Amino acid sequence: MASISLFSVGKTILEKLGPLVQQEAMLLWNLRAELEKLVGTVSAIQALLLDAEEQQEHSHQVKDWLEKLQVLLLDAEDLLDDVATEALREEAAASRDRDGSSWCKIQCWTPVCFLFSIPNRLIYSLKMAHKVKSVREQLDAIHADNTKLQLSPRFEETGKLMKHTITISSLPNIVVGREDEVKHIKQLLLLGNNHSPKISVVSIVGIGGMGKTALAQLIYNDRQVKEHFKLRLWACVSELFEVNVIIQKILESATGGEGRQGSQLNALANRLEGYISEKRFFLVLDDVWNFDSEKWDVLRSVLNSGANGSKILVTTRFENFAKMMSRGSPDPPYALSGLSSPQSWSLFRQVMSGGGNYQLAVEEPLNITSVEEIKEQIMKKSAGVPLAVKTVANLLCLKDPQTEWLPFLRSNELLDAKHNTSLLHNLKLSYQYLPSHLKRCFLFCSLYPKGYRIPVPVLIFQWVALGLIESSEDSRLGLYDLGVQYVMDLTWRSFFQELKIGWSSGISSCRMHDLIHDLAVSLSGSTYTEIDDSTARISKTTYHMSLSHDLWSPAELAVHLGKAKQLQTFFTLFKNWYQSGTNWDDSAFRSFISRFPSLRVLHFKYTGMETLPHHIQGLKHLRYLNISSNDNIVRLPDSITMLQNLQVLHLDYCKSLQELPRDINKLVNLWILKCTGCFALTHMPVGLGELTRLERVSFFVVGQDRGLDELYKLDKLRIHLRIANLGVLRSTIATSWPPSLAFEIGAVANLKGKIHLQTLFLRWDLGTNEWNESPWEEGLRGSEEDAEWDESLLEGLQPHPVLKSFQVAHCRGGRFPSWISSLTNLVTLSLYWCKVRHGLHHLQGLPILRRLIMVGLIELEYMDEDEDGDRKACKPFFPSLKKLKLRQCPKLKGWRRRELLLFPELSKLFIEHCPLLTLMPVFPKLTKKLKLIGGSLEPLLCTMNWLSSEVGSMQYPLSKLKKLVIFCIDDPPREWLQGMQHLTSLQEIKINECSGLEETLEWHNLSHVPNITIDKHNINRDGQFLWDIYGWDNFHQILKVWKHLSFNATSCGCSCFSLYQLT
Repeated sequence: MASISLFSVGKTILEKLGPLVQQEAMLLWNLRAELEKLVGTVSAIQALLLDAEEQQEHSHQVKDWLEKLQVLLLDAEDLLDDVATEALREEAAASRDRDGSSWCKIQCWTPVCFLFSIPNRLIYSLKMAHKVKSVREQLDAIHADNTKLQLSPRFEETGKLMKHTITISSLPNIVVGREDEVKHIKQLLLLGNNHSPKISVVSIVGIGGMGKTALAQLIYNDRQVKEHFKLRLWACVSELFEVNVIIQKILESATGGEGRQGSQLNALANRLEGYISEKRFFLVLDDVWNFDSEKWDVLRSVLNSGANGSKILVTTRFENFAKMMSRGSPDPPYALSGLSSPQSWSLFRQVMSGGGNYQLAVEEPLNITSVEEIKEQIMKKSAGVPLAVKTVANLLCLKDPQTEWLPFLRSNELLDAKHNTSLLHNLKLSYQYLPSHLKRCFLFCSLYPKGYRIPVPVLIFQWVALGLIESSEDSRLGLYDLGVQYVMDLTWRSFFQELKIGWSSGISSCRMHDLIHDLAVSLSGSTYTEIDDSTARISKTTYHMSLSHDLWSPAELAVHLGKAKQLQTFFTLFKNWYQSGTNWDDSAFRSFISRFPSLRVLHFKYTGMETLPHHIQGLKHLRYLNISSNDNIVRLPDSITMLQNLQVLHLDYCKSLQELPRDINKLVNLWILKCTGCFALTHMPVGLGELTRLERVSFFVVGQDRGLDELYKLDKLRIHLRIANLGVLRSTIATSWPPSLAFEIGAVANLKGKIHLQTLFLRWDLGTNEWNESPWEEGLRGSEEDAEWDESLLEGLQPHPVLKSFQVAHCRGGRFPSWISSLTNLVTLSLYWCKVRHGLHHLQGLPILRRLIMVGLIELEYMDEDEDGDRKACKPFFPSLKKLKLRQCPKLKGWRRRELLLFPELSKLFIEHCPLLTLMPVFPKLTKKLKLIGGSLEPLLCTMNWLSSEVGSMQYPLSKLKKLVIFCIDDPPREWLQGMQHLTSLQEIKINECSGLEETLEWHNLSHVPNITIDKHNINRDGQFLWDIYGWDNFHQILKVWKHLSFNATSCGCSCFSLYQLT
């Protein structure tokens, strides 16, 4: 139990005591003397903790001493939090009283007013003084036991690694020496076997840490694999082999979402069958720990909907599972062996040099004999297991290579990693070398299930709420920035892996290796408990808890958790409402929070609650409250503002929430306010702007009364800000004001002063969805004066030049703001349903713009109105643009009136329902995807036939294109495929819902394209095209039948017949 690093707990207590002792309230309450004594006691105990934590492995007496101490220290932490909270409340009450506030004069006599009346202040101070004295005396008694234990004072040394800045690019995502394995398994996947079943299984077997998942990822991301398979899917199976859970993970992999369609097996199976039907897919079932042949047969029957040649790659530690899952497949399980000595040394060097600590050049400072012995010892200790090599590297990185490496490698501290037991021992040793502040952060992650993708922002918020993030000497780093550094440090040390980078270029999620998860669980004891079945151990020493499955009703849950009276963390891991399976009513939630008054972290996502009870004010220690995705919550109780320690309030996708609590300015410690997807909100509460600690407000709704005033002082806002309902400023506050004043109204928001914002979204309507699909007719009507007003308002909303992503929706202004060219760091620009038609030429001044999305620009005719120049000249317009999406721009005719524009880096182009567009821009590097929806094929035909000396030796601008998608284009010219043979890089063509294809004459021009589908049917079979097999007349008849069936299937909602039924 004491593995939670009591040294870190003691440090946290001392950090709280320092400023608390100096507060005036402590003197008034006669607590200062007792608190000063407590400082001395805790300091004396903390000096012994490093030695005690090391000796507990070999001494039961020391271990028992630490277990008793843990209870007392955590009680002391709770008590100090009580005192600090009441001091904060008194200070807030006094401040409001000085300001003439009637907060303590309201008709309803509040607990705070009652507490700080003179008689009750005396009672409270006596009570607290007695409690502090009692805790101190118990700690003194614990400290006195040291005479028997003979512990020595020690102080933590700062690891060398912490002196260096670790960046995402320096983190070790290293795979060494698997080239032969990749080549062999690719042959099994791509070449197949004449005797292979329709869907065959290839399996990789190896002990934990051998790199099975890393190898599977290399294969999954291989270029040839991507081109060979229509779909690539991934599911981490881990310890639970349940068909519905696995299918849901596969669907999440396919759609990139959370799969909110429910967890009923039939519904999930039908959805997956529809998704993979007649498609050649590649599925990785990673980390199979358990196996049930009947369940496997059910899953395999669902997967049989895929096309011939589909493959399943299984990774597992157990050869018998691999053999059973590969039954019927011609290829035996592939046994993954360890790295050779040179490969292990290469991996060791790369890990050491990748963390920013050593530019490793071992051969130079050491003689050759020492280097050879170091290599030999590393091979001996790691046995070629990649995770073991990384562990040895992480242990050695804090030691001097000249004097400490060989003695450490020769010692018995490290065991030879011949099996997982020895590897776990070495991993535990690596944990012991962690700085104390990282130990508690790491153990907290044992609350997440094995194989779970941990959401890093949520994890950091929870760490902060529990006081696990230590303050930094660098004042530029906020708490979240420090949390990111913790994550990167743990990743560098191989405790985390598989980092994913999110839309804001920050870390969105990570995973723990199974062995690392086993280590966390073994060290955390009962202190951290994940409830994944009814046998989970819950005791009075359980302080942190997660619930990953719906096991009991809310009332039963509170009873089962009853022993954990000092619970500090409780969060659910439901991914949708169906997974939670039950609704938390007011009485159930009230009963739950009354049992656990020490909660700091409460995460109740997808619990179906309709109200948040008034009694929430009893959780005075609460720092983190997440009730997101509870659709029925209409409003929050005003009592929530009594939670003056609250730092994070997470309300995302509470779609019925109409207003935030009044007096929100009482939440003086609020740091994060997330309310994305709360589309029923009509305004932001008065006083929000007083919360100057706020760093994130994800969704700001402009109200009829306050406008943008509440944003003025919020200079610490960072990452993402979405402002909605800007149109109300014209319709209510300033109906009679001239448009010139709109600039001043916009400037009130002081967006230019918010230097930490990376993403800004300005929306003139309130918005009822996330994807901006509202029809333009409803939002863009208005007079010329309205248009001038919107232009002026947008001009006043100028952001700081550090902005990376900028989005505008439903703006009626016809001219783009002049300051757009100052956003030289802009990477993404999105315009949705705007009447802008002038000023886009300013965009060519954006040097690193990579993504441009223009949807519903109903007045735009040309990207640039420049009248000068020669039509045959090609001028670079967006030098760095890689993705361009044009959708529903009904008047768009071209790029520049008299000349073409050169898009030198464009790789993806989407054109949808732009009927007047007749020529695409010149893009010599368009390699990935061209998608045309609606309108005509005129842009494609003109571009294919257009030659220019400016393009150089490349005669056809689309000659490097790999994927072409054409949807909903009727009656193409009979010769529309003419010239298609020059698109020599094409790997895939998709044509859907295009009438008149049967009249097309030149299908042979596509004979070089390996993957062609028409209305979701492949037209190649066994390496031959259907026109070669059946002749041209029959092929055209097949196209007619497909079109007929596709139309009927779309009308009735059923799936299309397969190619085999038609031919």
